[in-house]
Amino acid sequence: MLSYVANPVGHLSSAKIIALSFALVIFVGSLLLNLPISQVATSDATYFDHLFIAVSAVCVTGLWVESIYDTYNIFGQIIMMILIQIGGLGLMTFISVIYFKIGHNVRMSAQVAVTGALNSNSLDNISNWLGKIFKYTFIIEGIGALLFATFFIPELGFAKGTFISIFMAVSAFCNAGFDPLSNMSMIGYQTVPIINWTIISLIVLGGIGFSVWFDVTNQVKQFDWSRPRIAIKTAIRKLRPHTKLALGMTVLIICLGTILFLAFEWQNEGTIGDMTVGNKIMTAVFQTVTMRTAGFASIDYTLAHPVSILIFIVTMFIGGSPGGTAGGLKTTTFALVIMMAIAEVKQKENVNFVKHTIPAQLLRQAFVIFLLYIALLIIGSGLILTFDPQVDYLYILFESISAFATVGVTANLTPTLTLASQVVIMSLMFIGRIGPMTMFISLLPDKKDKTSDIQYTTTNILIG
Repeated sequence: MLSYVANPVGHLSSAKIIALSFALVIFVGSLLLNLPISQVATSDATYFDHLFIAVSAVCVTGLWVESIYDTYNIFGQIIMMILIQIGGLGLMTFISVIYFKIGHNVRMSAQVAVTGALNSNSLDNISNWLGKIFKYTFIIEGIGALLFATFFIPELGFAKGTFISIFMAVSAFCNAGFDPLSNMSMIGYQTVPIINWTIISLIVLGGIGFSVWFDVTNQVKQFDWSRPRIAIKTAIRKLRPHTKLALGMTVLIICLGTILFLAFEWQNEGTIGDMTVGNKIMTAVFQTVTMRTAGFASIDYTLAHPVSILIFIVTMFIGGSPGGTAGGLKTTTFALVIMMAIAEVKQKENVNFVKHTIPAQLLRQAFVIFLLYIALLIIGSGLILTFDPQVDYLYILFESISAFATVGVTANLTPTLTLASQVVIMSLMFIGRIGPMTMFISLLPDKKDKTSDIQYTTTNILIG
C-alpha cells in the first residue's frame, strides 16, 4: 500500500496544481527581485517591472520592460537564474524529486501534475525518470558552461566570466533567452563561433524533449560498434514514433528556416549582408534555432525584411518539441494537424506515421490545441493593437507570438508599450508556458458534469 505525503493542494486537479505552482514561483520571485539587495544603485524599476521580469523568467521567455543589465546586481541575477531553472523544469518537478530523494511517496495528483508540466503521458517509474532529467540537465548545462568559459573567462576575468558562463548555459538550455551581458543580446557576439554554436546546441538539446533524450540514449547504449552501418539502421528503426516525428520536424524546421533566412537576408546590410559566407550561415542557423523558443538575438529585427519577420512568426508559432523546456504549439502537434489535413484531403480514414495509426482522440486534441493557439494569438495581438494602435501590426504579431510561444525575441517594442499591453504580454507568457489547454482546464470546476456528454440522434450540417 502506498503512503502519500500530506499535500494541502491534494484535492486540486493537476491543471490547477501546475497553474498555481507557476504563479507561486512568479510571486515569490517578483518579491525577491524587488528587494534593494537585488538591484544596482541606479535602478529605477517599479514592482510591476520586477513582476514582468519574474513572469518572463519563470515562463522562460526573455522579454523585459527594464534592462536586466541595468537593473540587477549579481544577487538579483542569481535569483533570475534560479527562476529560469525552476521555470524550465517546473516547480512540481523540483518538489517531487526532493520528496523521492528523502524516501517519501508523492500523491498521485502531484505525479500527474509533474507529467503534465513536462508533457509526459506516463507515470511509470517516475522517480527514476525525474532523477535522469535532473542528471542530464545539469550535465548538459555544465558542459555548456565550460564551453562558454573558454571565451568569457579570458574576456571578463575568472569570477565574472565563470558566472556569465553558468548563467548563459542555464538560460540557453532552458530556452529562456536572458543574458546579463548587455542590452543588445548576442548582437555583439554574432561572429564568435564558440558562443553561437554552444547556444545553438543547448537550445536544441533543451527543446527536443526529455523523452527523446532517453529514447536516443537507450539506442546509443545498445549500439553495435562492430557493425556500424547495420547498427544505425537498427537504432533508427527502434526509435519510438514520437522520437522520429520530433527529430524529423526539428531537422526540417532548422534546415528550411536557415535556407529561407539566407535567401531573404543575404544582401541585407542591416542584418547579414556585410558578413562572410561562413558567418552568414552561422547567423542563419542561430536565428532559426533561437526562434524555436529561445529568445537570443544576433541581429536587429527592426532591420530585417518583413517577409523574414513573417517566417520568424511561423517558426515561433510551431515552437519546440513537447516534454522539454521549449514553448510554442509544439512540433509534433503541428505535424499531426498537417497530417490530419492531408489525410482528409486524400479522403483517408486513418492518419498513419511510420506504420502506426494515430488515435482519433489524439488528433482531435492536437487540432483543439492548434485552434486555441490561433484564437489566443488573435485575441492577444488584437488587444495590444487596441491599446497601442500606432504600432505596425506585423511587429505587434511578432511580439505577441514571441510572448505566447515563450520565445523572448523583440523588435525593441515591449518596453515602449502601454501598461495595458504589457499586462497582455505577461498573460500570454503565462498561458503559453503552462499551455492553453491546461490553463482552460484549470479554470473549470474539478467536478465533471456527467449530464453534459449526451449522445443524441446524428444530423448533417453543410460545410466548406
